[in-house]
Amino acid sequence: MKKKEPIRLLNDRYVGSTFPLQMYSQVIDSHFDVHWHEFYELCYILKGNGTNVINGLPVSLREGSLFLLTPADFHEIYSVGHVPMELYNIVFSEELLTGELRSLLFAGQTAYSVQFDKENDVSVVQEFRRIEAEMGVRTTGYPIVVKGSLERILVEMFRKSSAAPKERERDITQHAASIRRALIYMQHHFREELKLEDAAREAQMAPNYFSACFKKTAGISFQHYLQELRISFASSLLRASVLPVTEICFASGFQTLTHFERVFKQKHSKSPKAYRQSFEEALTQ
Repeated sequence: MKKKEPIRLLNDRYVGSTFPLQMYSQVIDSHFDVHWHEFYELCYILKGNGTNVINGLPVSLREGSLFLLTPADFHEIYSVGHVPMELYNIVFSEELLTGELRSLLFAGQTAYSVQFDKENDVSVVQEFRRIEAEMGVRTTGYPIVVKGSLERILVEMFRKSSAAPKERERDITQHAASIRRALIYMQHHFREELKLEDAAREAQMAPNYFSACFKKTAGISFQHYLQELRISFASSLLRASVLPVTEICFASGFQTLTHFERVFKQKHSKSPKAYRQSFEEALTQ
């Protein structure tokens, strides 16, 4: 799989402003280059086989595969075999996710790839078809119907994932729930200029109190956690793309190249350039 420079897909072109969701029926007969986007992406494979490389890690796709990506993810898709891969593709803005749904989906993980059985999970396909029909005619009340179908698909996806049993068994306090909301917010916005005050606002706490509660709950400080998110994303980009180190620095949320290189070396004991070289050398051995 040859590495590419990621393409940036923007809300204005793919989601639009009339209603913060668009649905596409796509056919992939070879390869869709590595890209990231400002929106959430939900895909369901109708026919064919392929590979979805999410943040540099390959995941197999076949009929019934469903995956969700956030604005913090990048990926590329390969079709495998002689039959082109057909899929439903829904892109939508964060405003369609209620706080309750975001907490349900992203407390344990930030990206999903699950497998449905065509014979036993027909309701998921029906929801996609309902969205397709409603978006096609856009009669009175269509946003309500579409949002309801989207929510049902996402809940079924969560139930299908390995995170669901753990989540149902977890007994959390209101304090922990507030910190969890902030963690989810950070996971989706770490590439932006994210301040402690922004996360505290999401948790509905005063900044100083939030800082103390965050460290007690997460085990590390707000800044350390944010830095770990950014370094992890940068490491994936170095492995999976040909983006220059400078661009990866800013794409990962760092403000200066000097700071990025220093904290990266602290984490991996080598510079970003050396890290990429060692990974490429390992692939050729």
